[in-house]
Amino acid sequence: MNPIDPAVAGRTAFVRLEPSGARLSCAAGQTVLAAALAAGIDLPYECASGSCGSCRVRLVEGSVSPLWAGAPGLSERDRRKGDRILCCQSIVHDDCAIQVQPHAGTPPVRPARWRTRVRELRPLNRNVVHLVLEAEHAVDFLPGQFMLFELPHGIGRRAYSMANLPGVDGQLEFIIKRKPGGLGCNYLFDALHAGDAVHLEGPYGRAWLREDGANDIVLLAGGSGLAPIWSIAQAALRRWPQRRLRLYFGANRAEDLFWLEEIEQARRVMPALEANLVLVQSSAADPPGARTGLVGAVMSQDIGNALSNDLYLAGPPGLIDSVLRDFVATGRARADRVFFDRFL
Repeated sequence: MNPIDPAVAGRTAFVRLEPSGARLSCAAGQTVLAAALAAGIDLPYECASGSCGSCRVRLVEGSVSPLWAGAPGLSERDRRKGDRILCCQSIVHDDCAIQVQPHAGTPPVRPARWRTRVRELRPLNRNVVHLVLEAEHAVDFLPGQFMLFELPHGIGRRAYSMANLPGVDGQLEFIIKRKPGGLGCNYLFDALHAGDAVHLEGPYGRAWLREDGANDIVLLAGGSGLAPIWSIAQAALRRWPQRRLRLYFGANRAEDLFWLEEIEQARRVMPALEANLVLVQSSAADPPGARTGLVGAVMSQDIGNALSNDLYLAGPPGLIDSVLRDFVATGRARADRVFFDRFL
């Protein structure tokens, strides 16, 4: 069966949302966030994996069990209060109530659980791999969204963004970077092989490509943040082949770059794409045209005023924060036209 139905076993519990009084059913093993989004209730969230704290709410009645007891999205003060929970980490066993104000409207795509298998695992450089998964049926998602990988051996959930466009073949592509000491990425690098099963939940994410404006598009990617940015770039180039699109892709050194052939092919086919490679450290191995500096600073120099642009950002938290300071805090960009999902 695909997607996986979370209601196949166990008792359904109910969550009351205050102050609205709306009632939400949670199947066995389903988080409050997943149940709400699947029901069309758009609860606040960003990372959906316990790190950012955007889905923190007050537990008014009852109790929940956390998937990750030490999730950094709850502060020590939150833990001392004892009534703060993360919706993305909370499993409901008995009826309870939470205090939360959902966003207006409904999620554009409702998450589900998916069984997939590894079709290909290809190294892009010493620390980055291109992972291709295949589901039995088409998986709906928006360019820029991500999936939660449910990893075995007590590793838990990890969020990775799709690098491709949704299609009827059920194929999902990811660009994954190895992080020192990272249990999730170490498992994907060292233990995963072609044909292995991988369970996913999603899609999640709010930084999807918007189609409600006519602004030029600026894309900023740091490292493996290129995955969602590349998905957005492909969709934007297909949707608006004449619309100006500027891509800034940053890495530390030339040896850390990847996906250059795909970027060059797209640039040859789509003249509207302006690709800027930015390296912190320059060397003789730099590709032609590569620029030196911090990718956010280079973008800031090029784009004095971004009020007529849509900005999409993906990368380390420090990079995202620096762009928000340079553009939103100074009035150089509209806050409602800057899109990113915060991961810590």
